[in-house]
Amino acid sequence: MDPIREILANWTQKIPESEIRRLLKNKTKYYLAGGLPGNLPTKIFPKILRELADYYDSDSQNVINEFQYGQTAGTPALRKVLAERIHRRDGLDIISGADDWEKILITTGSQQAVYIALDILINPGDLVVTPSPAYLGFVTTVVKVGGHVVTAPTDADGLIPDYVEDTILKAEKEFGKKVKILYVVEDSDNPKGTTLPVKRREQLYNIAEQHDVIVIADSAYKEMQFEEKRPSMKTLDKDNERVIYTSSTSKEAAPLRLGYSVLPDFLHTEAEKAKGYIDLCTPTITQRIAEIYYEKYIDEQLPIIVQKYKEQKDAAYKALVETFPEGDFTNPTGGFFIWWQPKGEKAYTFDVRKFNQEVLHPNEVLVVPGSAFYPPSGHSYDPEVRGIEPLKVITGGMRIGYSFISKDMVDVGVRKLGDLLKENL
Repeated sequence: MDPIREILANWTQKIPESEIRRLLKNKTKYYLAGGLPGNLPTKIFPKILRELADYYDSDSQNVINEFQYGQTAGTPALRKVLAERIHRRDGLDIISGADDWEKILITTGSQQAVYIALDILINPGDLVVTPSPAYLGFVTTVVKVGGHVVTAPTDADGLIPDYVEDTILKAEKEFGKKVKILYVVEDSDNPKGTTLPVKRREQLYNIAEQHDVIVIADSAYKEMQFEEKRPSMKTLDKDNERVIYTSSTSKEAAPLRLGYSVLPDFLHTEAEKAKGYIDLCTPTITQRIAEIYYEKYIDEQLPIIVQKYKEQKDAAYKALVETFPEGDFTNPTGGFFIWWQPKGEKAYTFDVRKFNQEVLHPNEVLVVPGSAFYPPSGHSYDPEVRGIEPLKVITGGMRIGYSFISKDMVDVGVRKLGDLLKENL
């Protein structure tokens, strides 16, 4: 055996390089791969920095106080601003009081919040139910910390509650362990772009309650909605015992890389402790910028940003409908992504990763292969046999990202993609 491999931790051999990180190394004219934010308040951040420069110039003590280590859970000022915002946005009654801001945990991106949640909850072999397909930053992390992923079927409205409940029952019987976590992206999920109807949110919460499962409600795309926002599953968690709610600044204020979460009280202390071992604290200067942005500017900037994304989505969707071969696809009501896959068995036999490398890249187009959104190991619930089967991967699916390039470029790129699919599928 390679002596270097003998030194490395076991997980490094189980988990390959992220497909998205690998694709980020490639530069193409029609970049439809990574979900990079292409619409940002570019004039506002320099303005905030100038405000802060004047503030720091006025008193050197201000610099010492703020260019400093901070609280592991985040600066009180930012937590208060975000507590007020998500109470107003999501109607979370558990953070409506004057001191409830202390329930907010700031992390360095919501990816860190996901990692922390799994770090404090998962022991080797513990079962986690996720959508099929699901955000790769979650399913891969489950495997890294030793958990066992079981994927549940989805449709154009996201997770299907009846199948989720049967997945829980059959997985517990199959593996002799309890399902510990159900992972849900409520709004414009990554990678399919689906948004759960309110009824399904209620059904999934009730299923989690009945089977004593913790829900991780990932609301990373909550602000990126083209239609009226729907209440989070966290609003159903009246006693703050069931749902880990996590969101992010990264879609509307990408450079800040801040996440913010509300956890059940019995998990908050453990999460804060775990975060302390990861980074001690999130940088205070980025929290200060976020505090000002969310307090003074976001409400005027967000409608402009979201409208641009909607125009890009509309361009991508129209081009897809007009040029793609027959397949199943989504029409997102927000977020950054459209999902497409061929009909029937080709969804499992067509190799988009190979197609990406050999056909799309030479033609200045890139997407993310559907196979990237499955864990390195695990199982799937098969609705045809109503049972647990070896992991079933949709290799013919693809995530089409429209967020980074202009709507005109999106239109041309998606049409090129459709033509190339027709030639090669």
